[in-house]
Amino acid sequence: MEEDRKWDFYREPFDLKLFLLRMLRKWYVFVLSALVGALLLGGGYFLVKVAFAPAREYQADVICYMEYAVDPDASDSYATDYFNEYTWNEWIVCDEIQTIISESLGYEISETELAGYVTTTVPADVRLQTLSVVTSDPELSLAIARCYEEWLPLFAQNQRELDSIRVIDSPEQAYLITADVRTFRATVLGAVIGLFLCCMIVWLSYLSDDRVCLPGQLGERHGLKVFGAFGQGELEENIRYGTKNLETIALAGLNGAAGCMEALAWCRSVFPEKTWEGVMGTLQAPEGAAKLRDADGVILVVEAKVDTSALVERMLSYYRQQDIVLTGAVLWGADGRLLRAYYGTETLRQTFHRRRKERESGS
Repeated sequence: MEEDRKWDFYREPFDLKLFLLRMLRKWYVFVLSALVGALLLGGGYFLVKVAFAPAREYQADVICYMEYAVDPDASDSYATDYFNEYTWNEWIVCDEIQTIISESLGYEISETELAGYVTTTVPADVRLQTLSVVTSDPELSLAIARCYEEWLPLFAQNQRELDSIRVIDSPEQAYLITADVRTFRATVLGAVIGLFLCCMIVWLSYLSDDRVCLPGQLGERHGLKVFGAFGQGELEENIRYGTKNLETIALAGLNGAAGCMEALAWCRSVFPEKTWEGVMGTLQAPEGAAKLRDADGVILVVEAKVDTSALVERMLSYYRQQDIVLTGAVLWGADGRLLRAYYGTETLRQTFHRRRKERESGS
């Protein structure tokens, strides 16, 4: 029986309702995570793309049309494989064009500097070529583009694979490159990522948390007879019925003494006709087991959000070794709002106020 009960404990089904209710209590954590994610990603994006963005750049484009000596669409064409983007990007920074551009600009320009300014793209149609010049100075971009307009037709004359290169679109002026700044999208993405990570952490935290929050968990996990939670209206009647033939009743606390002492004071005030004793921390003080055996009944007090199921299981194992029979168990310190939301019942405090109003109205 013990093995079956433990097996059921480990196979406890996931309680979606309890999970959602507990998560709603932590709504501020999700909001804070979304704000932090938005601040980190959106703020970082803003700093990189806006606050510390590189200097504005200007671009001038030259579009050319190439006439091949050999049909580039032929399957045995040498030119089709030879004149690709890699080849063009190597040629446009050669020594010849460096000399032309340096003479036109009036100062020496290096191959590395020129390669950083100019790029060539060749689309699917290998006859078309787009040469782009990008610098931080619009006049410089336009001047370098003009140099390439003069050089490309001369270059075709020295290539046996080419008949000619014609410039079909010449730039009138360099245009400002508009940065694709999407700060809002980055901020939203950061919020979504932050919220997702928070959900994963909260999910794992919930799955690894074996603290007892509801009286039903005591019965399902450990096979105990649970009278209820301090905060539920039916607790008083359950204890009265469950202990009707008992005179001396011991309240056994698991870990600390705070919850057990409060529960002991409540029981003495509600059931003054019975003798109540408190035995706290039996695992810390094992000699207290003798008092539990001498009592007519033993009620286990489990403090919500403090005592764990592992601790309850250890206590029950010790009681079995000591031949201590539990009359039942109660849950102390449970969240009243969680109980109301989960069970939809009236709490003990609400019952007390209702009865007081009824007495006041009757008097």
